[in-house]
Amino acid sequence: MKRRAVSKEAVKRVVVRSTKASAQLENRVVPAGYKRSARVESFLVKRRLQV
Repeated sequence: MKRRAVSKEAVKRVVVRSTKASAQLENRVVPAGYKRSARVESFLVKRRLQV
């Protein structure tokens, strides 16, 4: 498979869609406009730096 550039906006759209689908599988709902807490954001930044 060839590599291609993907915009950050496209990645965010995919993440939102995936999160909603995952929540539906667990019979939960992600509220519209949901924002992650600062603690979660810092955790994710640290994980991104490890990879």
